[in-house]
Amino acid sequence: IIPPGNVREAQLVPSLHVSAPATLHELVAWLRARELPPAGARGVTVADLAELPDLRDVVGQPAARRALEVAAAGSHALLLIGPPGAGKTMLARCMPGILPALDDDEALDVTAIHSVAGLLHETGAVAARPFRAPHHSISVAGLIGGGSSPRPGEVSLAHHGVLFLDELLEFSRHTLEALRQPLEDGRVVVTRAAATVTYPARFALVGATNPCPCGRAGDEPLHQPLLRMVREGTEPARSEGAGCRCADADIQRYRNRLSGPLADRIDMHAHVGRVPLDRLADVTPAESSSVVRQRVEVARARQRERYRTLPNVRANAQAPGRWLGAHGGMTSAARALLTQAAERMELSARGFHRVLRVARTIADLRDSGRDSVPVDAPDLAEALRYRPASRG
Repeated sequence: IIPPGNVREAQLVPSLHVSAPATLHELVAWLRARELPPAGARGVTVADLAELPDLRDVVGQPAARRALEVAAAGSHALLLIGPPGAGKTMLARCMPGILPALDDDEALDVTAIHSVAGLLHETGAVAARPFRAPHHSISVAGLIGGGSSPRPGEVSLAHHGVLFLDELLEFSRHTLEALRQPLEDGRVVVTRAAATVTYPARFALVGATNPCPCGRAGDEPLHQPLLRMVREGTEPARSEGAGCRCADADIQRYRNRLSGPLADRIDMHAHVGRVPLDRLADVTPAESSSVVRQRVEVARARQRERYRTLPNVRANAQAPGRWLGAHGGMTSAARALLTQAAERMELSARGFHRVLRVARTIADLRDSGRDSVPVDAPDLAEALRYRPASRG
């Protein structure tokens, strides 16, 4: 027996009879009549995906779009690196639109966390996967959770969804280091004098950062269309895409804000280059989020079947590395390539297993017509392209 405003939230619990009298007089009348009428129909409201940014609106960036699809399919952490205006934020905001819909168990988890945090809407149940995008000035307590009366932080509010950290390297290093536990364990332990509280934190991290303080490291001095204008004798109005003027030491200091251990926990690092000006005028429609989501859903279905006997494992990013190496399936050519690459790139044990998880996701995305295929050398080669060498 609950207030009408909590009906949708309570109905997420299976096999629970829910009644919601509007007044105490109505409740007394029901009890005298020895009846408790059920409160409406069960079910999770379907999210309106039409309101989300769509990949069809992203111009160019085939490599970055591919990285986003792989990250969504396996729930991998992804870092997008590129100059300002290249489309990093737009890509990140498209991520929820290519993820599968919440199932009943996931919706119950997400709703419970938002209820504890006091963030439920009038509908009473969370229908869409969370997308949290905190500002870089956020405190450790705001990100991880805490307070005198512990409450969930952004990492838990993003449970079963996306945590987007725009301008990642503008966050304080102390705040970023707090991500290490949730990225590794999928949970956060908040300890206070009165109690210790554990909150779930299984999220897909998407970070975006410039490659250097000015943001133009690796950029061409001028776009090719502008060069053509110069050759033809037509001077451009201004010089766009000017190259980086940062000192090497400044670039190194900037990139060192992301520690080696934290970088090692980010499965995929992808470059987002500046789109040439002649491509911006291209009106050819790109692949939509709905098309990409269909492939992601197939890959996720293969993962659910693979891990059906493993508790709390729903996607490749959460799979135990040794279990995946023994049971995930890999050709001899892929295994030899992984061993060779691990030595040359000096991968840590963590990095070794994270490459394997990403390769497993890439294999799951292959349209083979079979439920599951082994990881092959091309799958592993693509996974290695997303992996920087370990920094400690």
